Amino acid sequence: MKIEILGTGCPKCKMTEEIVKKVVKKLGIKADVSHIYDVDKIVDYGIMMTPAVAIDGKVKIAGKVPTENDIEKIIKE
Repeated sequence: MKIEILGTGCPKCKMTEEIVKKVVKKLGIKADVSHIYDVDKIVDYGIMMTPAVAIDGKVKIAGKVPTENDIEKIIKE
């Protein structure tokens, strides 16, 4: 599983990355978690508001800091 946090590095984007990493560890799953800071790459995903979370190339959350429950739900889909 590949999880990408899309955001320019603002506090909300960093918080989103921390939440994602915490949930991945809590669930004990194998996931490649990365943070994309490049605005051009973020726009390629069709994102207009950050932070956003993409799983395996598909945007699942955009424009808000997700809760741990939000992340658990999208990982388990």
